[in-house]
Amino acid sequence: MNRWTLIAVVTIVLSGPSLFAQGKQDAPANASDEVQLAREQMQLSREQVALLKIRHAETGAEIERVEHPVLRFTAPLWGGHHGTVWIWGKHGRPVAVLEMFRQPDGRLWNQAFHATSDVPFKLTASNGETWTPKSSSLKFQPLPDAPPPADTPAGRIRQMKAFAQKFAAHEFWVTQPDRPRHELRLLAAPVYRYEDRDQQLIDGALFIIAQDTNPEVTLFLEAVKPVGEAKPNWQYGLGRTGLAEIVVLYDDKEVFRAPPLRTEVFPSTNPYWRMKSVFNDSKDKGGAP
Repeated sequence: MNRWTLIAVVTIVLSGPSLFAQGKQDAPANASDEVQLAREQMQLSREQVALLKIRHAETGAEIERVEHPVLRFTAPLWGGHHGTVWIWGKHGRPVAVLEMFRQPDGRLWNQAFHATSDVPFKLTASNGETWTPKSSSLKFQPLPDAPPPADTPAGRIRQMKAFAQKFAAHEFWVTQPDRPRHELRLLAAPVYRYEDRDQQLIDGALFIIAQDTNPEVTLFLEAVKPVGEAKPNWQYGLGRTGLAEIVVLYDDKEVFRAPPLRTEVFPSTNPYWRMKSVFNDSKDKGGAP
């Protein structure tokens, strides 16, 4: 386990088993039952994500998925579903992020992907669907008025947490008649940390901006040394995980706006892509437990 992947494991432990008590209408009778249910649901999630394979589009080499989900979440505002966030690419910036959850009735998996690197790849699902994004969904920009990156990892993570706190976001759900505005919040700790010295990427971290703990925006903060530049600097990139209209501000200035998506059918070359698959429990071939 490298030094950055450790934070993904810590996130899982801190999120606690209660975030994954899904698929049952009745609450567990006691803490032991809740822990057992969380383990069962985690196993179902692992089995589902294992069916997804990503390979380099040119070489055919498999791009490895980080072993553990970097986040487990709940969405009480939208039916109470529970889910996980997974990433592919163990070296440097991840190439893709997946938000995955089961619908409240338990019969379908919802999977929302977005490409986060320009590495050409192809994702293949067990049902034969493929995703071959032409580009990343992230458009990196210099972080305004940021001081130079600190010399140590500890110093840089302090800087990144301070930068992240300057981001604010909200969303509008156009499917609702009055288009209510929902305020989003930053999850204080990054869910993943990475580096790629060969690509002049000194340090990077993935933060989540969420509705409660339900991911709506991915925030990437990176210390990089651009070619031809004498000193390293900071850059940021933002990506969507949901369908709503999303607005992100930095120091009270709008820096990102994602239009609402009114369909769940997307071309397979889109940087943002969604898929649904039928839940199939080995204990119950007829559907949800």
